[in-house]
Amino acid sequence: MGTGHVRRCLSLAQALNAMAIETPFICRRHDAVSSHVMPANQACDWLPATEQAFTAADTKSSPHAHWGLVSWQQDADQTIAAVEHRPPNWLVVDHYAWDARWHARVRAALGCRVMVIDDLADRPLAAELLLDQNLHPDHRSKYGSQITPDMRLLAGPRYALLSPLYASAPRYVFSDTVRSMGIFMGGTDPDDLTSQALLACREVAGFTGDVVLVSSAQSPHHAQRLALAAQWPRTQVVCDLPDLCVFFSAHDLQIGAGGGAAWERCCLGAPTIAWVIAANQQAVLPQLAALGAIQLVETPLEDASPTALGQAIAALIAQPEQRRHLSHQASQLVDGLGSARVAAGLALAVAPDLNLRSADLGDEQLLLDWSNDRQTRQHAFNPQPISAQTHASWLRAKLDSPSACVFLVAQAANGVAVGTIRFERETDTDTWWLSYSLDAAFRRLGLARVLVEQGVHHLSRHTAGRGRVKALVKTDNLASVKTFVALSFSDTRMDHQGHAVHCFHTSLGST
Repeated sequence: MGTGHVRRCLSLAQALNAMAIETPFICRRHDAVSSHVMPANQACDWLPATEQAFTAADTKSSPHAHWGLVSWQQDADQTIAAVEHRPPNWLVVDHYAWDARWHARVRAALGCRVMVIDDLADRPLAAELLLDQNLHPDHRSKYGSQITPDMRLLAGPRYALLSPLYASAPRYVFSDTVRSMGIFMGGTDPDDLTSQALLACREVAGFTGDVVLVSSAQSPHHAQRLALAAQWPRTQVVCDLPDLCVFFSAHDLQIGAGGGAAWERCCLGAPTIAWVIAANQQAVLPQLAALGAIQLVETPLEDASPTALGQAIAALIAQPEQRRHLSHQASQLVDGLGSARVAAGLALAVAPDLNLRSADLGDEQLLLDWSNDRQTRQHAFNPQPISAQTHASWLRAKLDSPSACVFLVAQAANGVAVGTIRFERETDTDTWWLSYSLDAAFRRLGLARVLVEQGVHHLSRHTAGRGRVKALVKTDNLASVKTFVALSFSDTRMDHQGHAVHCFHTSLGST
């Protein structure tokens, strides 16, 4: 597996560390690269690289079992031994070879929750949480029976595990002219497609501007890349960059592969030509191409040559509007908050605690996204999607009337927005109508009860304990019904706009 697996786990670790959560790693020291990508200040238990034969049953049940170099039982037992002196709240597993047997064995021994990072959907899983940051029209159908009823799913590039730096990193600024190109084909690139990409730029496309390629001193191809780059002026090899934020935003055209770097380039809006260099990248790159977020070059790896790539480069250099389109489409997919979002979810599952703040105009897009969430619209009395213009006018009216509308946003400890709760005062009365919603990432964690309880307490302070709170909930909205019942709201059944509903109510003075 490539170094992208380690890097995305390091990104999640950084986001957790920012919340004062410890994140020791457990890795197996397969080669020099294994150790090199792990920062010196990152706590890591290194397991030995032990060879062991596999049975046919092992390989059949987990197609990638041979990648592990050890059996799943041996790896599970060594993992347990490494951390049993201090069992974790969560064990995050990023490894294509381990399946439900490994997950269940480690979870039972350590008494912890398990989160699996995957994108292949090729084996049984046993976890509380599954993260697949790649695009797919229907992730639940992709995994099918591999998702158990009690397994939460975080799916799509909204949860891309990028370094926290990407949330605020400078974005690419578009230029009609391609002044420079960047080449990064992954942290390992065993087939040295980096050199092929350089040849495509210089010899096939005939590009004479600046070209910068990223390499690793640990790569067996590093010396060859240095020698090749020396053949042309304005060609630079940069080595072992701690992050690629500046690199991805600095060049007018990026040449790259799949993996986590694809999401990093999208986040920064970097116009990209992508080359499929591994089977698992078929899960990402064609769909990005279908959305117009990248230009895709597909050639069988065994037939990889600079020709097709170079022709694509030359064509795109001559099409500034196409590059502009690629940049725009890519930037809409990833906001750089994926790691913080996942970290907040892991923390809130252990300790459900929220901070409330007043909503403001800066929340406009976030609130619109929540309002148009499929599940939110399903439970709304008007199921039609809300337009951006309608929402903008509505939000401004609410924020301009603080005496009639108390509008709050709930955040996790790291500042990630979790949900919203709103109280609107009925004209000339002391009755406040309550509505709330949770971000899809934070459902099924018991947070609705926390949100409503804290919101009502906030309103009670706002009104000095005077008045009543009411909420209308469709009878088929079982999650919300359960929330209000758990908080001991009184319940009256009635009809509203042709729907059977619960009218929950409570006195502010009694909360």
